[in-house]
Amino acid sequence: MDKENNIEAIGKEFRTVRDELKDILLDIRVHLMEAQSPIPNDLEKEALKEELKAKRG
Repeated sequence: MDKENNIEAIGKEFRTVRDELKDILLDIRVHLMEAQSPIPNDLEKEALKEELKAKRG
């Protein structure tokens, strides 16, 4: 019985860590995709607008 409880506790901890790792990897993937995208994101768009306004006058 004690071994079964230990196995169950380890399994639960494993699932928790696995889910956290999935979230971290997804965040990394999103960040890399945004960095490599040829389409400017909202912050880049705003910076480009400001730069164009400054050049115009």
